[in-house]
Amino acid sequence: MEAERATGGEFAATWRNSQGEIVGSTFGGTMCWMPLKPWSLRIVREGWSGVVPCGECPGCLEFYRRRLADRLDRKYRDIGSAHAATDSTGGGSLSAPGAAISGRLYLIRIYAPIEHHAALSRKIHRRRGLQIEPGFIRLGATSFAVLSHVKRLPPLSLHGEVLETRTEPILLSRGRRAWRSATGGMLVAREAYSAQRNRWYIRGLPAAEKERWKVLSQSGEKGYNRRSDPRVWKRDNIVLVPPEVWRLGRGDRRTIRRDLDRATSPEGVARVMAMVSELAARKSQSSLIGPAGRPVLTREQVLESYAMAARRSKAASGSERPSISPSPPSEGGGYASSVHIGGADPPGPWLADGLYYDVEAFAPVLLPAIADDALTRVTHDQLKKRRDRRAMDASLVRMQGFAKGG
Repeated sequence: MEAERATGGEFAATWRNSQGEIVGSTFGGTMCWMPLKPWSLRIVREGWSGVVPCGECPGCLEFYRRRLADRLDRKYRDIGSAHAATDSTGGGSLSAPGAAISGRLYLIRIYAPIEHHAALSRKIHRRRGLQIEPGFIRLGATSFAVLSHVKRLPPLSLHGEVLETRTEPILLSRGRRAWRSATGGMLVAREAYSAQRNRWYIRGLPAAEKERWKVLSQSGEKGYNRRSDPRVWKRDNIVLVPPEVWRLGRGDRRTIRRDLDRATSPEGVARVMAMVSELAARKSQSSLIGPAGRPVLTREQVLESYAMAARRSKAASGSERPSISPSPPSEGGGYASSVHIGGADPPGPWLADGLYYDVEAFAPVLLPAIADDALTRVTHDQLKKRRDRRAMDASLVRMQGFAKGG
């Protein structure tokens, strides 16, 4: 975690030299999480080379959101200085037809299903006397927003029900940061909108800045790790390394991607990213989303587990089962035969109280049966071992009964 301590930010990407030393840092929130074929594809321009972004991960969506915010800032940055706000227009009342456009700008958010966004927007823009900027912006699948120079709009209804609205002022003096709420819908996954719906319709936006890159394919380079390998390379062997927080397990990354795909509003995306921020603040590689780790055993528990393993090994090896011992040899050599008298055979010296060679009676450790609903706490391998142990205990008990003549 040297990079995090050096830069002071959990999401900071670091510039490193060939020795791995940190020579600089930058914001890593716009870096692509899942670049396209990073082991073979590169984009190159003027001594720089980088990976090909996927365009769908949270890093790419944040990049697109900031680019839209820059375009909105360039279009509306002069409104505040061109028109002075008056008390009559700033009080929240509707403007009369032909009134001068206020220098203030408001974001009016209207909560409605996504299939009604376009129709409601046309309905609003057809009303005369409303100082509404042309176009609208979708904020997920549950709401959309229009830009207005007045605080309040007439009530809107859908199927006889009045729609909920919320108004936020846009502080144009803050530059790109003023458009965070207006561009929050860009962070919602594309699946929430469908492929045939645009996320915003705004007229007169300045063209986005375009840069030309050359795409190169380099074969034979394998082993690229998307979690930790560089995203940008410079001439002087300087590379841009992703933040340390990206080094999550595969299960965590899959869970975060699944939750982001299910989020249908900017608030839902913010909740998921808050979980990632909490993980970054703890600076740990353990999962906050997946299953909890096993507790650490105490010394007594470890000793007890060793003793139980020794008992099981002793019982399974059959060390308590004596082999047949030959009779002691006579003085003249050979073996002495046993003396038989009519009737039942007397107990020989190899039997004592029904046991072999005075060995203590086997006391099986009966394990309780495991209910079906308890399989969540015991793995199938442990269940199989317990069943085998119970079968072995029952077999030893039967052998002990046969030895006693039962």
